Amino acid sequence: MTDTAIQKAVAAPLFKVTLLLSRYNDAFSKMIALSSRGKFTHISISLDPAEDVFYSFNKKGFIEEHWHGKRSRHLLPDRAYMRFYVTKEQFERLAEEINLYKKRSAELSYSVIGTLLCMIRIPSRFKKQFFCSQFVADVLRRSGTVKLKRKSSLYLPMHLLKELRGYAAEA
Repeated sequence: MTDTAIQKAVAAPLFKVTLLLSRYNDAFSKMIALSSRGKFTHISISLDPAEDVFYSFNKKGFIEEHWHGKRSRHLLPDRAYMRFYVTKEQFERLAEEINLYKKRSAELSYSVIGTLLCMIRIPSRFKKQFFCSQFVADVLRRSGTVKLKRKSSLYLPMHLLKELRGYAAEA
């Protein structure tokens, strides 16, 4: 790499991507926790610098989540944030990928079957059904932000967290 290329790389602005791990307080979530041997069973992604808006899938389908100050009897209080930084091009591709889901949100739903298949390590793909960690893995992979070792449908939130630790600036 030339000195000029190094200077450009150092000077390039980086954009924050935040993954939020949480856990619902229901039987299905307990089953996911047992399967992944971890305490977090839900994951969402944010490109918002203030971390006010996150995107994911839950039983309502594709959702926009607002976590600040949110209290719910369905959510356990423990949360973990993983932050990493990407180039402008990667950030724009991430935004494009998320926008593709936003545009189709009315026709998309949560994949209980996909989640169950993931728990027993059988890859699956449904055109209009996703689960949270599959969505996050898909968006990260298709944007070229990270290289994942498995198919997106084989990641539960804790599996994704473990694989992405190398990318994290803050976990």
